[in-house]
Amino acid sequence: METDWGQFGFCRVSALLPKIELGKPLINADRILSLLIRESKAGAQVVSVPELSITGYTCEDLFHSETLIRDSEIAIKKIMDGTKGMPGLFVIGGPLRVQDGRLFNGAFVISEGRLLGFSPKIFLPNMGEFYERRWFVTGRTLHEAVSHPVLGTFFASPHQVFSSGPLRVGVEICHDLWAPEAPSTSLALRGANLIVNLSASNELVGKARFRKKLVEVQSQKIHCAYLYSSCGTSESSKDTVFSGHSFAYELGKLIGESEPFSENADCFSVDFDFERILNSRTKDICFLEAVEHQEKKALRVHEFKLNSISIQDLRRRVDPSPFLSEIPDFEDVLNIQAYGLMRRAESAGAKSLIVGISGGLDSTLALKVAERARALGGNRLKLIGVTLPGPGTSESTLNFARTLLDEVGVDQKIEVSITNAVNQHLKDLGKSESDRSVVYENAQARERTQILFDLANEHQGTVVGTGDLSELALGWCTFNADHMAHYAVNSGVPKTVVRALVEYWAGIAASRNLKTVLEKILESPISPELLPPKENGEIAQETESLIGSYELHDFFLYGFLSGGFSKEKILALAKVAFANDRELAPQIERAHSIFFGRFFSQQFKRTTLPPGPKVHSVSLSPRSDFRLPDELKSL
Repeated sequence: METDWGQFGFCRVSALLPKIELGKPLINADRILSLLIRESKAGAQVVSVPELSITGYTCEDLFHSETLIRDSEIAIKKIMDGTKGMPGLFVIGGPLRVQDGRLFNGAFVISEGRLLGFSPKIFLPNMGEFYERRWFVTGRTLHEAVSHPVLGTFFASPHQVFSSGPLRVGVEICHDLWAPEAPSTSLALRGANLIVNLSASNELVGKARFRKKLVEVQSQKIHCAYLYSSCGTSESSKDTVFSGHSFAYELGKLIGESEPFSENADCFSVDFDFERILNSRTKDICFLEAVEHQEKKALRVHEFKLNSISIQDLRRRVDPSPFLSEIPDFEDVLNIQAYGLMRRAESAGAKSLIVGISGGLDSTLALKVAERARALGGNRLKLIGVTLPGPGTSESTLNFARTLLDEVGVDQKIEVSITNAVNQHLKDLGKSESDRSVVYENAQARERTQILFDLANEHQGTVVGTGDLSELALGWCTFNADHMAHYAVNSGVPKTVVRALVEYWAGIAASRNLKTVLEKILESPISPELLPPKENGEIAQETESLIGSYELHDFFLYGFLSGGFSKEKILALAKVAFANDRELAPQIERAHSIFFGRFFSQQFKRTTLPPGPKVHSVSLSPRSDFRLPDELKSL
């Protein structure tokens, strides 16, 4: 059964890139109309066409021609007639002249053959290569009903929102976005969650990057979807060149982009997630307060019907590694962790950092962070590396741990076997030597933690926690054992990022030996090593064979924490993200069941979580980001 993505809050939006004929509105109307019909049948619910695309942006003084104005009116009416009975919203760039002679550059907003409204451009550029005030007037004060001999009666104002279902559409025109007070801000505070920008932005060196950055920041600031649609290569190149560069951002993230200077593309479509946008707005009290305290300007809201076509082919990439996508530079992550640890240790008056090293990924990253914290503190903190082999420790990981401590150059190495202590403890509890229950496993984890804290007492030290965000999400840690530390440097870092950071360290390793051992750690299966190794010495307990891939669990975690998505939506998105992964695709449903089964039942461990730095946009800290009753067992 195919997924209808509409049920999960997705809406399809398309930006047309028509080949236009300068000064030929009737020809342009036919081309635009055929594309509108095609995209509407394909499920597009909002379709936009660039700035002044009915006439062409570069018509210059032809905008003073009666013929051009008359033909552009007829062309808009042609599109209105051609879209009768077609649900959805069609946003067409063109000029509007009202009866007192004012000529506006703006957008005609059409649905089912009706002209719902006209949104004028407010900020008219009149410098450098732009001289729009030669032909147009600003729409800043336009807020009136227009009775037009060709187009009928409609409302003209920059203060309009077009609404249907989850969609509330606001329009701004090109340079409006570049102004200090972009109209889209006011529109968003009045409810618009999709901003459509009809643009004629010419190409200059570096300009494409800058306008994308503008949209990235604006879409994040006002918590919206933002479609930017720009004029193409069929505009005049007398003094300027246009590329048709169009793109879409959602909450600061690029989700689609057309290829500049493409001669073949006539449309680009994306599916925006309005459920995610609503969730983002609900979480941001600053945005909500701005909504409450904004100046109450007059606003027209127009209702329109959405297409009933279900969205089955999701037109956006679903990132299988969302946490990694947040990271511009791995140095950022390491610095957050290291500065947090250094500050914590110094404020506690600690003289040393105590790190338990197992030879696995998490403790390896913790050692790197502690090494950097020591350097940041001017080497005033002593770095003590501790290996604690026990009944479940394999020879390979023990050797990894020893090599790491040698290569990093810790100030002191301590190795304490916990085997005798664990055996005595189990004997005291009346357990047989063959016992392999959870008591056997957790006794080892708690013995290690006890020793680390005792060493911290001896050396006036801070115990550096190694557990990561993914393990906290699943409760894959022993309560009051590896769950506990003075400062949990990895508690804001998911397993996929832990692995990537160790890979990064291997890439910049100072010695060949260090690089080799890091690569071997990366190749080894993830394991708590709480059961004895196999007869051949290999690790007997592989975490991902028990609970599923951490790549999947991190995907589920991000979707739940960042977007507030339902279990059903997360599952559907995972099947898209990992569709071509032959190894992970068959695991999705089982891992999904395990994740949500464990996530809620293990909240009691997170409630007593030690402090640690927030690294990503989400975390599980019970003091800041995520608070949940311990008694809740499912959702």
